[in-house]
Amino acid sequence: MSLTVRLVLPFGALVLLSMIFLASRSVDPSQAVALAELDIEELTREPRIGTARFATVTTDDMAVVIDAKTVRSPANPQPGDPVRLMLEDPDGVAEFGIDSQVLFRSDHGQLDQMTNLLTMTGAVQLQDENGYVVNMEMLEAFMDRSRLEGTGGIHGHGPPGEITSQSLTITPLQSGENGYLLDFIGDVRLLYIPTE
Repeated sequence: MSLTVRLVLPFGALVLLSMIFLASRSVDPSQAVALAELDIEELTREPRIGTARFATVTTDDMAVVIDAKTVRSPANPQPGDPVRLMLEDPDGVAEFGIDSQVLFRSDHGQLDQMTNLLTMTGAVQLQDENGYVVNMEMLEAFMDRSRLEGTGGIHGHGPPGEITSQSLTITPLQSGENGYLLDFIGDVRLLYIPTE
């Protein structure tokens, strides 16, 4: 290799590197802080974690798994107090045995150790493997027994057609079989839509 090539190659690499650093814009830390959408005072008052997952099994064998975008605790929790957590964008699954499950999601949720309840509010949607998709104002999942309760007006659809009711419950089949009973309660109306 000639002396010229040995000198030109390292010199060319040096020129390329210097162009990268000279052409790039400098970072202004004050601008970065101004652009960040974080409320530092709120974070110190209400500590939070992101992308959390909770799982439990009830005494009668319903498995519940909940994922949330963020989880925070109330301000100033005291040692020994029951756990109460606020969930943002929670979604989860309640399993009533093998291949028998109900999916749910909402805008907000609260997991309360005192009442053993997961309460979901704000655009709550529930879906099961039989084709039912229903919306409601609030869904409560009991953490100590296999029971879900939806309230605040139920609107949705399923294999028979469009369905509305005042509330609904989901409980295991009493016969001990694998599965659950989806029960619409109060002023139930079904608009039957025949299949072609």
